[in-house]
Amino acid sequence: MDKEKNIAELADLHQKLLDKRLRDFRKENPNIAKSFLDFWRETKKPSAIPAKYKELIQLAIVISHYCKPCIFLHTKLCLMAGASKEEILDAASQALAIGGGIAYEYLAYVMEAVELYEKEVKR
Repeated sequence: MDKEKNIAELADLHQKLLDKRLRDFRKENPNIAKSFLDFWRETKKPSAIPAKYKELIQLAIVISHYCKPCIFLHTKLCLMAGASKEEILDAASQALAIGGGIAYEYLAYVMEAVELYEKEVKR
């Protein structure tokens, strides 16, 4: 349990560091940041693709881009959107099919994130 807590704490700490640096970027580049964030928010609105599937797609993308903190974040968002462990692992398998051997190594982070957040996220 301590190992799980330490991994979760490290993932949260890493995300907080990224968030701080992104706030710095937004201060230095407000127009670019606003344009991107407006676009990003638009993609989150209801559309032909339900939120759960959008999150599963995003998880597959961050796996294929090898972003550790993103894997933890998007795994949690998948669970919050109602995705099952099986659906998350299927999306991870799709990333593996495209990403190959390097993506395979990153599936360990998906497994860790599912274990960490599956208990936390209420259904």
